[in-house]
Amino acid sequence: MAARIVVAGGGIAGLSAALLLARQGYAVDLVERDGPPPKDLGDVQEWQRPGAPQVRHPHMFLGLFRHLLHTRLPDVHEDLLAHGVDEVDMTAPPGVEAPADATELASFGSRRATVEWVLHRALQGQAGVRVHHGLSVREVVVDRGRVRGVRVNGAVIDADAVVDATGRRSPLVGAFTKEVEESPCGNVYHSRFYRLLDGVPKPPTFLVPVVFAGGAGFGGGLYAHDNRTFAVVFARLPEDEALGRLRETGTFEAAANAVAQFEPWLRPGSAEPIGDVVPMAGLTNTWRELTPDTPSGYLPIGDVLCTTDPILGRGASFALAGAAELSDLMGRHGADLEAVGAGLRAYVRRTVRPWYEDGVHDDVERTRSWRATVDGRPEPPSGLPPAVLTALAGQQDHHLWELAQLRANLMASPDSLDTPEVRERLDAVLATGWEPPVLSPGPSYTELTDALAAHNG
Repeated sequence: MAARIVVAGGGIAGLSAALLLARQGYAVDLVERDGPPPKDLGDVQEWQRPGAPQVRHPHMFLGLFRHLLHTRLPDVHEDLLAHGVDEVDMTAPPGVEAPADATELASFGSRRATVEWVLHRALQGQAGVRVHHGLSVREVVVDRGRVRGVRVNGAVIDADAVVDATGRRSPLVGAFTKEVEESPCGNVYHSRFYRLLDGVPKPPTFLVPVVFAGGAGFGGGLYAHDNRTFAVVFARLPEDEALGRLRETGTFEAAANAVAQFEPWLRPGSAEPIGDVVPMAGLTNTWRELTPDTPSGYLPIGDVLCTTDPILGRGASFALAGAAELSDLMGRHGADLEAVGAGLRAYVRRTVRPWYEDGVHDDVERTRSWRATVDGRPEPPSGLPPAVLTALAGQQDHHLWELAQLRANLMASPDSLDTPEVRERLDAVLATGWEPPVLSPGPSYTELTDALAAHNG
């Protein structure tokens, strides 16, 4: 067994890995550049996390994340539910009784800071873990092809293994990278958090805890989160100057008020903002391959090797999945850290790579379509994406529902719906005259830009 492990990075990947490894008996040092969480959950909105800007944007925690949390860290799962997180049962469509043999599926929306706050609570009571806040890991110390520790602000922490959970801008992985693939996500996000006022009933959502807007020229959504909080987000092309003014508070509010389906949440007297409008730009889908001589004991997880468009919610799921896989590999191989590293990289190629390719494809197609709309060249309606259409048709055929939800929640492969059986069952539903419900009744790109122009005078 490795004597001591350093986990670099205190986001979801690092916190989860530290917990799982400590519970296997390893001595763990968790090093995190940002400060500690507040004592009270009520103060979590003010927790400063400059090292993790995505914390300030909405999050959807998919079925894979919830499943792993429930099975691998059940105390953390229970604590989340006790601290204001509401799950959405996706075993069957709303109002439909699930068959006895249905696969249990659930997801939830939550502020990421709330999830990390609960993970920190678990770490505080966990033997075998030392947490170092306000320190940055600068370098992995290597001797004769093996990890010997990390350099932290001029000092060295000795270690047999380093779990690199420092995210997509890892300062460590570059020394061991053979090649990098990059593809722009093609969007800029603008988000703002709100809280429903006391006594205001929580408005309903449809199928998932998100109310959708947009689709041609821009995207948008309202994400229901923990403790009666929610977030509104808009996505636009980086070059779209008309929607670039979403960065301004008044313009953002005008845009949110132009979305009719947001009105039950944002009508006067219903909610109050609890944060500023926050942008997120410069996003890329990134895939890294490590060199053959990567030192034994360097173990990257989470966004270090692969990042995708954050709005899809896949990063948090694969962060926890990577921590769980690392824990399993350490359990099987113990002190053979070379085998652990090889197994971890094989897992990422086998499980995460197909989703990276799926994300790149979707971003390219969406960017092309949005540009056509913004340039005044709207394309003929192409219908819903097959995965979305299958999920909606699942309201009529439970087997389609289950297959679509397994894929949407990362519990099946991206190509799992591309089968003769799915096509036949989907055709059978369509042959009945069923038509899919409208997910986003508006506004159109022109209606949105007109609303912003009217606000700006």
